Amino acid sequence: MNRGLSVRWRLTIVYSLISVVSASVLLGGIYALVSHPPKATYFIGSTQGPPPDVDGPAVGAAPQPGETFGDTVFQARVDAVDRTLNGLLWWSGVGLLLTAAVSVGVGWVFAGRVLAPVHTITSRARAISAHSLDERVSLGGPHDELRELADTFDSLLDRISSAFATERRLVATMSHELRTPLANQQAALDVALANPEASEAELRHAAEVALGQNDRANRTVDALLTLARVQSGLEPARHERVDLMALVSDAVDRVRGEEDAGRPWHLHLAPVSVAGDAELLDRAVGNLLQNAERHNLPAGEGWVDVRLLERDGEAVLEVSSTGPRIDPADAAGLTLPFRRGVRDRVGSDRGVGLGLSIVEAVADHHGGRLTLTPLEPGGLAAELALPLGGESRAGVGPAN
Repeated sequence: MNRGLSVRWRLTIVYSLISVVSASVLLGGIYALVSHPPKATYFIGSTQGPPPDVDGPAVGAAPQPGETFGDTVFQARVDAVDRTLNGLLWWSGVGLLLTAAVSVGVGWVFAGRVLAPVHTITSRARAISAHSLDERVSLGGPHDELRELADTFDSLLDRISSAFATERRLVATMSHELRTPLANQQAALDVALANPEASEAELRHAAEVALGQNDRANRTVDALLTLARVQSGLEPARHERVDLMALVSDAVDRVRGEEDAGRPWHLHLAPVSVAGDAELLDRAVGNLLQNAERHNLPAGEGWVDVRLLERDGEAVLEVSSTGPRIDPADAAGLTLPFRRGVRDRVGSDRGVGLGLSIVEAVADHHGGRLTLTPLEPGGLAAELALPLGGESRAGVGPAN
């Protein structure tokens, strides 16, 4: 691979060219001023100067008969000026060469000093690998552009380190989540097959357990695929108009029909539409509603409140529900993969622990945000805010 001049050499050449060009302009100006004296010149011993079209007698010419003393003085002056100009031209060339040589040396030294932080960043970056992501450049010195570059690189390493940690945790918990239903399925089938006198009811029960565990594994894989699709960014985002009021209303009917816990739901939906992916938004809204229903108090003791409104140029979906008490310090961790409620990887078999993770990913995908706020004395308020992405049909509709 052909490699061009290094940055240090290029900076040195630039510094040298600036010095040489500046010196050339200065010397050229001096030479022009010296070689073109003012026209008003007086001659000793003569009341007249040289003819208007002649600067004076030719240099080195022999005195002509009838020449005055002033003519001789003029000739001597012309000879002196010529010798001075020749010497000035010679020494200017020598001085220009010396200036170029000195500028190259000085430019090389100063370019090295300027690029020293870059070499530090490069050497420390090369020492960082996937097994040493805790190391940082930590460049000292003044807060200039190079310090800003090093700090930006350190911030990038912080994000990469966090992503690696999240990936490792996700792989570990995903393995656990997928292995558990498969192990339960195998255990149910082994027990049924180990008994040669098993009744039809026992075999049916084993098959139902196996199907239930298989369904749980399928839901886990489906949720993981949705999460990967949203976070990968490999496919272009769709920005079709989505009627959130209709979408939320349908999702409420679907969740209440599936769960049928008999608890009251309070709906306050305003007609609001956004630009986005209807399929992903439907999944996010459904996850919020399912989370509010499944992690609630026993039937008849709790409630769910759903509000859809437009606020500050955003479509805001607020889902509040009763439930177990959540420490405010643990609220941010609820969006971590495979976390259900306040417990990690345990709880109801109806969930796979990826609901809020998918909601947060969908919000990021649409340029929005998910905010979780624990309620007193228990329960959770989830707020999904999405940019309108155009004119919305905002207006307060009747409460449902």
